[in-house]
Amino acid sequence: MTSPRSGGEPQAFAVEEFLTALTAQLDRAQDTLALKMHSGRPLTWALKDLKLDLKVFVSIDDRGSVRMRSARPNEEGASTLALALTTVTRPMVQENTLSFTEDVDARALSDLRVDGGLSSADRQALEQIGVRTVGQLKRLSREAPPTAVESTIGVPVDRLRAALAASSRPVVSAQRPERRGSTRLLRLDGANLSDGVQTEVRLSGEPVEVVEQSESSLLVRPLEHHSEGQVEVLVGNDRAVSYYRLEPKPDDVPYRGKGVSHHDAYAAPVNGGGA
Repeated sequence: MTSPRSGGEPQAFAVEEFLTALTAQLDRAQDTLALKMHSGRPLTWALKDLKLDLKVFVSIDDRGSVRMRSARPNEEGASTLALALTTVTRPMVQENTLSFTEDVDARALSDLRVDGGLSSADRQALEQIGVRTVGQLKRLSREAPPTAVESTIGVPVDRLRAALAASSRPVVSAQRPERRGSTRLLRLDGANLSDGVQTEVRLSGEPVEVVEQSESSLLVRPLEHHSEGQVEVLVGNDRAVSYYRLEPKPDDVPYRGKGVSHHDAYAAPVNGGGA
């Protein structure tokens, strides 16, 4: 791969960028074949296997990402990377595809902002074993003790436990008004919004009825005079704080308030006032 801005000099590229670009072009070729078939032209060829031998120089950057640079003509010392792509069957796709709908908490690990929590190096180490979301971190904690994680990839136990504690606290990430007939309702989206036992919601400091609840969503019934202000979700001893607005925005896009999660419930003043 070369860069026109560097006078045709080879440019280093990440392995996943190369594979993504290559497979995207193969997908477009397949789509073109499908269109030809719909136009009445019979299918005359199909791509079964693709094999490439790349002359590259391999390096690893400071983030642990493998990068490759194409060798110049007659440049010595390059490695040969043999790459082969083959066709897959539907069962193979179903067996090996990550289901994003099964991720109970799709927040990024960087969203867990807590003192003594995961560092950027910790997140990088977790990402290298496929743990990129909070839900995946929770699943890892159920299947492997923190001590095993520390001994295997070097993430300290105390920082992992701090991150897991933060991951279990409620947080409101978005809100949107809804209507059922003439009834005004407010939908709150987020994480850890219900423990299945007792969830309390306050709008502008007043308790309101919780109509529906799940870990990722709450549906509440505002009082007649509620229009906008602070929303609080209390689950056990934890509290999530955000902002609500019942008037729908002109573009009908959900309002995304700056949600905050407090472990020390009722202690932190919000919008200049105490809870």
